[in-house]
Amino acid sequence: MIFRIISHILVLAATGDAYKILVLFPIASYSHQRPILPLIERLVQDGHEVFVINPNRVPGLENHANYTHVDTSFTYEFLKDPKKEGFIDFQQKLTKWKMTQQFELWANTITKILRSENFLNFKQRVESENIQFDVAIQDTWDTPYFCAIVRLLTRSAPIISLATVSVDPLVEPLLGTPYHLSFTPSLFDPYTDKMTLWQRLENWFSHHYIVQRLMGTMEEVARRHFRDQFGRDSESLVEGCCSNISLNLIASNSLYFYPRLLGPNVIELGPLHLKPPKALPKNLLDWMDGAEEGIIYFSLGSNMKSKALPENVRGNLLRFFRELPPGYRVLWKWELDGKIPGQSDNILPQQWLPQDSILAHPKIRLFVTQGGLQSFQEAVHFGVPMVGIPWIVDQFCQVAKIVDAQIGVQLNPEDLHSFERIKEAFETILHDKSYARNVKKLSAISHDFTSQSMDKAVFWIQHVARHKGAAHLRPATADSTLFEYLCLDILSVILIFSSGILIVIYAACTFLISKYVQKVSIKLKRS
Repeated sequence: MIFRIISHILVLAATGDAYKILVLFPIASYSHQRPILPLIERLVQDGHEVFVINPNRVPGLENHANYTHVDTSFTYEFLKDPKKEGFIDFQQKLTKWKMTQQFELWANTITKILRSENFLNFKQRVESENIQFDVAIQDTWDTPYFCAIVRLLTRSAPIISLATVSVDPLVEPLLGTPYHLSFTPSLFDPYTDKMTLWQRLENWFSHHYIVQRLMGTMEEVARRHFRDQFGRDSESLVEGCCSNISLNLIASNSLYFYPRLLGPNVIELGPLHLKPPKALPKNLLDWMDGAEEGIIYFSLGSNMKSKALPENVRGNLLRFFRELPPGYRVLWKWELDGKIPGQSDNILPQQWLPQDSILAHPKIRLFVTQGGLQSFQEAVHFGVPMVGIPWIVDQFCQVAKIVDAQIGVQLNPEDLHSFERIKEAFETILHDKSYARNVKKLSAISHDFTSQSMDKAVFWIQHVARHKGAAHLRPATADSTLFEYLCLDILSVILIFSSGILIVIYAACTFLISKYVQKVSIKLKRS
């Protein structure tokens, strides 16, 4: 305990400043939590006082004096129980169009959090102790709602929006970095940065429709909540609050998306959750070391469950794994106790697996993934080629990048009903060594980028807290209209001016020609 106190004093002496930081990340999805949890840990270790509203505690910080946790873990129930209001079924293919039907459910989940006893007690504490936050960090996904909550709790603290996806379709344009949708694929579309005309049209339409629908729904539900909870005047908390965002941090970089022009207030950090992998449990390590030809790692992430796969799909996968040559082994994330019905002896099912440590093992030959961003980042970082099976929204964009980078192949959920398609995809990766070579190259780049990610995040958070915002980074494009941004006003003036000159020239020429013709006709008459 004494050593810990001394270490904090030394950290504070080194940094010079300690700040009160509010972190608003209440979404019940572990993939959203993974980047923020290590960042919270680092901020606390650096001596900052961090107040966190989210469903997952940071391991090891439970009793830390600088760590306050407002628990919203009850929202995970909405992912489990279809009888609960707000249930969202992730055990099926969720396209971008189906996703739009879930927006109000997501927004209403935030409303339930704000009406929960844990949040109301925290709000009362903030008011009674007059806690003054120096900066607030919010999840980007429910921006209109979260900005209003930050305003409610802090009034004047600058806001940093942290995106846990590969690109931020909501906040980037608000900060003066509009999407160029002819060259930047929407997060909701399975395209690359080289699109056909039809793909560009579809990309443009779906992106604008979904973003406007999402922002509009969140704002509408937020207005309703604040009006019902605190009176009509409190609706002003929602109005124009997005302009309060000082900085946009993205827990990814162009390695997992595509290079694009960004304003100085949009910072690509790279993965925040990657750390040196821990040692594997001895029984698991021994089993993996015994795979003479290599290991296939099968995991569909934290939302999609292998146990929910249709029986014929599971049968196709088990058949392929059973027919593998001797020496191959399969590690399968399986959410039920015991063996998978009908499994062969070369399969080891486990309810939970230390994924980064597994992917770091030298005998991993193939990672079968749903295409979630953190899984994608870990596979690239540790140099493992992939078969991507996208199920939910942004996973289609990420798997398209995997294919475009030639580090994996794609299987659609409907393809899993065909044994031949499964066999073709898996064997392509196992037998074509170019995928492994390509991902090893990207792995070396990832190590360069990722080594800076956490320090970069901490620097920018402290920078915004120290200077009470980041107005000095805000480009004029953030406050311009699309008409002005595309220089249509300048082009309009040039067009009008040019047209005026052409009209004058035309009129002059017409006048001169008419005069000339008139003189000629007079001469002809006289002659």
